[in-house]
Amino acid sequence: MSERIEGVPRYLNEAYVESILRAIENSEKVKLEKYELRPATKNGDHYASVMVRIVADYVIDVNDHKQISIILKTSYDQVFENNGTVEMTKKYDVQNREMLMYGKILNDFHNLLSSINDNIIFSARCYYEDKATKSLFFEDLVVRDYICANRVQRLDVAHAKLALRKLAKYHASSIILKEKEPGIYEECNKAFLGRDYPDGTEFCLKNFDALLLVVSKSKKFRDVFIEKGIKLYEPDEYFNVLLHGDFWSNNMMFKYDNDGNPIDVLFVDYQLPYWSSPAIDVLYFIHTSLKEELRLKTHDELVQFYYKHLKETLIDGFKYKGKFPSLHEFHIMILKKSLQIFFAAFIVQPVVLMDESIRSDMFLLMERNHAGMKFSETMYSNPHVIMAIKNLLPVLDARGIFD
Repeated sequence: MSERIEGVPRYLNEAYVESILRAIENSEKVKLEKYELRPATKNGDHYASVMVRIVADYVIDVNDHKQISIILKTSYDQVFENNGTVEMTKKYDVQNREMLMYGKILNDFHNLLSSINDNIIFSARCYYEDKATKSLFFEDLVVRDYICANRVQRLDVAHAKLALRKLAKYHASSIILKEKEPGIYEECNKAFLGRDYPDGTEFCLKNFDALLLVVSKSKKFRDVFIEKGIKLYEPDEYFNVLLHGDFWSNNMMFKYDNDGNPIDVLFVDYQLPYWSSPAIDVLYFIHTSLKEELRLKTHDELVQFYYKHLKETLIDGFKYKGKFPSLHEFHIMILKKSLQIFFAAFIVQPVVLMDESIRSDMFLLMERNHAGMKFSETMYSNPHVIMAIKNLLPVLDARGIFD
């Protein structure tokens, strides 16, 4: 075994790795020869859980030597002692929700799409779930040449359309599954902001206070934007889907052809799904992940592109007979959810655009101690963030967001 890396779960040792390999292979004959732990993400790429890459060499029979690279994903309380931040991750129940997504819901989506001759895949293969430690073991997509795009440089239109096309199919499948199993999403009932989840509120207010160092115009808005945000994430009265819930560029991995063109994308991090308007995912993606010069220029084009594939899958493919908005009505839905642009671009995107050379983690993100506040101030002094604020503030003001 290699030297231990930072953030390794307490239970992770040779015996545990061997037991996981036996579960994956469904064989008690598996014998671990050696394993190595490597980082699974870069600094600033992931916040809501702990991820470790395990590269293991093992044998089943004498002449059957194998190597596998696995991504282990588990909760903060398996690594760190309990404090306010660790408790927050427990309240959102992210591990149980993600286990439900990989254990049933995503498989159901794939089966539904297969029934209409659509063989699209949304996610990496999940090899094993360990409910005792709330841990998931995934195939390592890097082995299949999938990589994350550069989160600071952000995505061009080709990447964005790949992601939105697949998101539309994910959303369409979620509607059909709910028709077949009305109670299927009962555990997916926690948006990031809610009256019962003060920690999400605290994160938003902490970042808002740092935003005020850059934009004093928004000071009065601080008193009302949390309540408006809670209402923003409530289900729409007309048309809803199961949201991904955290649909930004680092929660997807792209595959490229020999010329460097993106040809496929797989989504990761299904920890925050909940039932609400599809506008929430679409706006969050555009305003956390698109290149700055494209976010306004291509906004309507990308909304139309998403809508086209949603309609093709839901209406033409699944023959859905329920309520479905026209394109004009969908643009109105997007407009009504414009506050999501504020949350995505001004509260979340500063985290996305942090330089990986700057230490960042969930504790710095959430806590109001000196280090935590300094971290927030650094985020909002980023020239990329300042440019986004400069470009979007007049647009949001014209839409009446601050009224």
